[in-house]
Amino acid sequence: MPMVRVATNLPDKDVPANFEERLTDLLAESMNKPRNRIAIEVLAGQRITHGASRNPVAVIKVESIGALSADDNIRHTQKITQFCQDTLKLPKDKVIITYFDLQPIHVGFNGTTVAAATM
Repeated sequence: MPMVRVATNLPDKDVPANFEERLTDLLAESMNKPRNRIAIEVLAGQRITHGASRNPVAVIKVESIGALSADDNIRHTQKITQFCQDTLKLPKDKVIITYFDLQPIHVGFNGTTVAAATM
């Protein structure tokens, strides 16, 4: 159940209307997760600096139960970075991504935790 937050200092008008759906499709393929389990949150127009500069940047947090490893994260980073270059017109050094591998006991969904739901 990947949960992704994309924070950017770009104004909302510069984020394509279908950004979330397209990122969902990219992650479903890259992470081998069902599309209906991926949550995307976009926070545009944020006050973000990188290197003490207010140049356009995206700070992305990917949380998931599994599908994250050293090799997986390289692949995900390449795909997400290229996607942000294509859709947000950001240079690759302005796409910053962190990954968090979650335990099922720490994720709630559908009235229970993922761990309890799979017991």
